[in-house]
Order: sequence, then C-alpha cells, then structure tokens
Amino acid sequence: MTAEPPLIDDERVSIPLRDGTLLAASVTRPLGEGPFPCVLARTPYDRTNQRANAEQWARAGYAFIRQDVRGRFDSDGEFYPFRDDPSDGEDTIEWIARQPWSNGRVGTTGASHVGTVQYLAAPRRPEHLSAAIPEFAPASVYHYWWYQGGAFRLSFNASWAVMLARDNLSHFPKRMEALEHDREQSWVTPESMLALDERTWFQRWTPRDFHLLDGVFGNDWFDDFMRHPEYGEFWRPYDFATQHAEMDAPMLHIGGWYDTFLQGTIDSYTGMRRNGRSERAREAQRLIVGPWKHVNWGQRETGEIDFGESALELDPFETRREWFDRWLRDGDGEDGHRDADPQPPVLIFVMGENVWRAEQTWPLDRAVATPYYLHGDGTLSPQAPVEEPPLSYDYDPADPVLTLGGCEWVNYPSGPFDQRPLDSRDDILRFESAPLDGDLEVTGQIVVRLFASSTAPDTDFTAKLIDVHPDGTAYNLCDGILRARYRESLERPTLMQPGEVYEFEIDLWSTSNLFRRGHRIRLDVSSSNFPRFDANPNTGAERFSEADGELRVASNTVYFERDRPSHVVLPVIPR
Repeated sequence: MTAEPPLIDDERVSIPLRDGTLLAASVTRPLGEGPFPCVLARTPYDRTNQRANAEQWARAGYAFIRQDVRGRFDSDGEFYPFRDDPSDGEDTIEWIARQPWSNGRVGTTGASHVGTVQYLAAPRRPEHLSAAIPEFAPASVYHYWWYQGGAFRLSFNASWAVMLARDNLSHFPKRMEALEHDREQSWVTPESMLALDERTWFQRWTPRDFHLLDGVFGNDWFDDFMRHPEYGEFWRPYDFATQHAEMDAPMLHIGGWYDTFLQGTIDSYTGMRRNGRSERAREAQRLIVGPWKHVNWGQRETGEIDFGESALELDPFETRREWFDRWLRDGDGEDGHRDADPQPPVLIFVMGENVWRAEQTWPLDRAVATPYYLHGDGTLSPQAPVEEPPLSYDYDPADPVLTLGGCEWVNYPSGPFDQRPLDSRDDILRFESAPLDGDLEVTGQIVVRLFASSTAPDTDFTAKLIDVHPDGTAYNLCDGILRARYRESLERPTLMQPGEVYEFEIDLWSTSNLFRRGHRIRLDVSSSNFPRFDANPNTGAERFSEADGELRVASNTVYFERDRPSHVVLPVIPR
C-alpha cells in the first residue's frame, strides 16, 4: 500500500487585521512551494476540530486555512457575533492571497455560522475572493436565525448561546471569576453552566433570563439581540439579502429541507441570481437542497424517515472540490476564471419520490399556485367555502404545543416525525384532504392565509403542512409562525382589537414532496410550537417589561367564509 505523501502543517499562524488584532489560524498544504489554490474556513467552534477536513483539501492540491474568529479560542479581540466579520473576513482573504504558497485565488467554505461569515464578507468584494460555498446558512440573522415571523427562536438561540458561553468559560477562566451573578436568584451559575446540557436549558429559559449570560462573553451582545425584537437599523448590517447587489463572487448555496436556515439558503440563491453585482456573478450561482437537517449533508436518514440510497448520490467533498476546481484553478477566461457552470443551476431532492432532479429556475417556472381551502368540518380541498361556522380553540401559554420535528437545530430532534403523538391535543385545528386519486407534487414556497380573531391583544398563529400516509402515519413537511402584532410589519408592531377578524399570512418556508396516490394532505393550525419558538403570553406586553412573564389564555377563532376563505397555497408541479 502506497503511503500518503507528507503535508506541511503550521498550527500556530497569526493573521494580523487592520486594527492590529491577531487571529489564530492553522494552515495545511501540499508539500512543495506551490503556489496552491486556497480554501478558507472561519469558525467560532475551534479551528483545531477541522484537522480531517484540512488533510482532505491538502491532498486534493489545496492550501486549507482554518481560523478562529475574533474573540474565540486562540484569537485575540472581543467576540460579538457577526459585527466584525465583514472586515475580518476581507483582511484574512487578502492576507492569504499575499502568501508565497498561494496562487492568489481564495475560496471560502463552511456551514452554519461558518457559512454566515461568508455572506458577511462577500459584500466587501475582497479582490482575491474567487468563489464561496456557504452551507446551511441564513440570508438574514434577524429573519431566519434570531426571530421568525416575529417569534423568538427559543431552543436554537438559547442553547447556541449556552454552548458559546461554556466554551468561553472553559477557555477563559478569568471570565468566570469576573461574573457577578446573584447565585441565590439565578438557577444557572457559572459553574453549572459548564456542565449544563443545552438540550434542557430551554425548558426553564424565558426571554427575561437574558441576564444569565451577562459577562460570559465580555460584552452585552446577547442582551443587545434580545432587546431588538423588531427589524430595524440594529439588524440591517446582518441582513445579507439587502446586500446582494454588492456581492460579486460565484457561490454554491447548500441547504436541506429540514435545515434550521432553509429559506435563508434559498433566498440567498434567488437574491444573487436576481441582484448580484455583475452578470457573471448572477450566472455563477448554484443551489443544492437535499433531504437533510442542519449540516447532515451526506446522510440518508433524517428524523424518522430513511430517504434511501439516492440521498447519498451526491458526495459532499467531491461536490465542493469540483466547484473550487472550476473557480480557483487556472481557467479559460482573461481573469483566469472559467465560464459559469454549464449544468442546470438548481438541484433538488424530491421527497416522497426520493430522487434528485435538476432545474433551471427556482421557483420552478411550471409551478401552479393552487389554493387548498380550510373548511369548518375539518376538511381541506380546492373548493372554496361559502358560509361555514368558524372553529375556535383555547391557547394556554403555560401548556404550549410541543415541537415535534421540523427545521430545528442540532440541539433538538429535527426533520420529519410522525405527528400522531399530538393528536390528543384540543388546541390544534386539523384540516385534511380526501385520499388523493393520483400522485401530486408540491415543490416551492408554502404560504397560509388565515382569517382569524382572538380574545387577546396579541397571540401567535402557527401552521404545519403534513403528508398523511395510508397507514395513518403523518409526517411534517414544513411549518411557520406569525406573531399577531407583526401581521402588518416586522418593524412597527400593532396590537389587535380583541374579537376583530384579521388576515394573517404565515410563511411555511419551502419544500419538495410527492404526495403519493392514496395519501392525504393535512394542514394543522395552532398558536404554539414550543420550544422551537417562545410561547406568546397573550398579554401584548413588551419583552423585559414588568408585565413580561404574566400569562393569559387566549381563545382564538379561524373563519371559513366567502369573504374570509382561510387557505394554504400549494405550488403544484404538473406531471
């Protein structure tokens, strides 16, 4: 057996930034002087965990650079998520391009936060940023990460913050000594946080408990994020969707139908195809969406469903390598770059049929927006209601509907799960079609238009699209939420008048699923999905106010009338 050729490793590289801060990096590259194309991953999760990835890239002929972002692990400075990453990313890319082992072309890669920092640096248009592969990353921190439909993404953000805090307390012991928590009042102490399982923290955590993280990071970023529940100036620098016109790099966007950032990945692709800075950039965008949860590309099982061998047809590393081979190595164009990829720009996995399919557009041009109407007898059909009695349910924030799968993070079970364990609850309205007499494909973004009222000045409305199999198993496809006060604007909340009927538009994000013959289409409507989202107290109180923490039961009513036709819009693909 032939031994692998040796590699050159430098585990303690200091990269200087424009403000004098030094960021820690590790460089792994092939033996020899090069020059080599370069791949960069900037991470808050400890660059030393990237060793296997580094070797794989180096053996493929690349120099792989992994870097701790500012204020994390061995890097100097203060960690404040996203704030410094545009300039830090730009400075790092340009430093790499100046090294004697670099060919001057740098590609960025990585998932989740590591994908997010790629979107942050791209609008700076670093001269030597030649391509990017942002995976499982949002298009806006506000809209897809911290909040969704105005509701706080509790289990994700609370556990993510605890994970980061534990790293800081472990790596920087002096920060533990500096904390001034009132240990008699707080159920989380610095010591217990080190042993805390982030999967359970959300069970006791509420938005008012933001103070439990005070001092852990050396700044108040978590406090800042929590005190800005409305979209506005605070969030605009972290909204990449508004900056696509400044981006000029070819990008391969990777996402999963059950990823916590799914719609952000899709919106980044469509935004760049539509608004990228140059025609070349607009044409050099590619989107891949598979049957995956957060960062589980390369696996066939998600939630309770095995999507089969076909889910494994796409090799993660080879797909990335082919992309960078195209853009980072010597090419055909005057600037050393190849022309845009000749293959179709969109590749999706159609669940239910369990096949990969290439497409020229997203949304699919041939999709037919088809309304399926909710009826007072619990049915769902293409026939609009005429005049049917409304249905009501009581939503108690002290007893919310529990999250059962969906686009969650790694801290909580995500993906498709049989929804029957929730059947005993009477605070879920279920609307189900007749068994389908033929296969029906739904591929695209799903929107619910709900006509409803409440006895409360503020409440939430949730909706979940479900594929019901002939044996009764009911697997969730996509879901969404809307906090009622944000029904008109995410920037200017408006409370409801109790008893008044309003129209609510709930974004369920996107899916691709073939409902097989004999299956049923189901839509569940409720007012909570906890702990994925914080439970609305129904009081209308501002977060962190004296009244925040009071709970009120709301009676919520959904209407089915000619002028108030509650319905879900399904993008049906003709076959």
